[in-house]
Amino acid sequence: MSQPQWPGNPPGAGRRVPPHQQPPQRGPVPPPGSSRRPAPPPAQQSLRGQLPPPPQPPSSSEEAPQRPGAVLAAAALGGVTALVVLGVAVHTLVAGLAGASGGGEVAVVLLALIVGSVGAAHALGVYRLLHPRSPDTGTMALAGWTTVAVTGFGVVRSVRGRGDGPDPLTLLVWGGLAAVVIALLVLITRPSVTRWVQARARGRG
Repeated sequence: MSQPQWPGNPPGAGRRVPPHQQPPQRGPVPPPGSSRRPAPPPAQQSLRGQLPPPPQPPSSSEEAPQRPGAVLAAAALGGVTALVVLGVAVHTLVAGLAGASGGGEVAVVLLALIVGSVGAAHALGVYRLLHPRSPDTGTMALAGWTTVAVTGFGVVRSVRGRGDGPDPLTLLVWGGLAAVVIALLVLITRPSVTRWVQARARGRG
């Protein structure tokens, strides 16, 4: 008995198709929600094997190059120079105020402040040189050249300021300080120190 045809009902609807007349299935249909992906073609697999390995991140030795020994030596000399110059500033202030009279206290205080600022510049130069992220030699170089100028003035004044001849102890102090500062300037201008500072600057950028 055939099913009656209703409006909108296509012909043949509701009939069962015999098994021998069903269209063949082309392959197993994955269940819904399955995340299994088909294997890539052989050409793509061969291309994957030929690709170069991904670049490795730079090692810690490349990011932070080893600090040369000249930097540590310059920092040690800079610290000694800072202590000596600050000591000279304190001595100048105490001795000058004890013997000054008639308005000379102002000149003594100004001189002590100038010498003390040079010592503070050396301390700041040591800090900038040993900075863990952005080391710099400019502050130490400026303090060094200023100290050379001050020591030169001190040597000339000690030689010409005394009628009975220069004081050997004063000349020894000024000369020793000048030698330390010159050695400090030579160390911070070495190529190894310059390359180290530039490498740290590139790593920071």
